[in-house]
Order: sequence, then C-alpha cells, then structure tokens
Amino acid sequence: MYDAGDIGDDELAAADRWYREYVFASLGVVETPSSDGRVRERGDIHTWMMGRGQCSARITQIRDMLGLCAHVRLEMLLAREMSFSVMARHLYPALSEGRARMKVSAQCALLLEQLAHAYEVLSKKKNSKNLVNDKLPLDI
Repeated sequence: MYDAGDIGDDELAAADRWYREYVFASLGVVETPSSDGRVRERGDIHTWMMGRGQCSARITQIRDMLGLCAHVRLEMLLAREMSFSVMARHLYPALSEGRARMKVSAQCALLLEQLAHAYEVLSKKKNSKNLVNDKLPLDI
C-alpha cells in the first residue's frame, strides 16, 4: 500500500505502532529491530506489566473509536497479515474476487488514515491531561 502510494508515512507509522502494541498487549512480546547494543527495556515485572496494560487500553480505545468492524480489519491486515484477496473472500464471499479485493484495499487505506488520526487524538488528549496536571498547585 505504501509503495503504491495509497498510504503515506503517517499511516505506515500508525500501522507499525498498532501492530507492536497489539502484539505486546495480547502476547506480552516486544518485537525489536536489530539491536545497536543499547538496552532499551528498563524496569521490573511491574513496570513491564503496566506498559502492557497501557498498550491494551490504547488498543481498546482505538477499537471503541473506530468500531468493531475496523478492529477486525486491522487484525486481519496487520496481526494475521492476510492479503487483500484472502480478506475479500472472508468479508465478501458473494462478490467477484477482483471487485471484493478492490473494496478491501480501499477500506484498508481509509482505515489506516483513520488509525493515524486516532493515535493523534489520543496523543493530544494525553498531552492536554499532562498540562492540566502540571498547572495544579502543589498544596492540593
């Protein structure tokens, strides 16, 4: 999709983030790129599980924001790595393969745009909460 120009850098980054958070939330596994020798994971089992819970909460928030149908398509596309043809057979069994594949491709491109926007909204909410907490007086 990226090479075809259907999605841009923001959508690609959002898809990668969603996939990593989904895998961490559901399996407790962090996939890391090849190491440059620096240790990035710090903390103990408690901070690790808190991070896993936060990822799970974000996945749930995104599912609530985009809807269950969108979540199913994200799982099919990113987590299960299904092709558009396979997704089309599952989602639109009564349509011709070409037409169904085109529908799925267009839906996935739109969905990744919405996913990028959802992460942006969540980030803005988090930053605005941090600003409000920073402005509270210390003697409360």
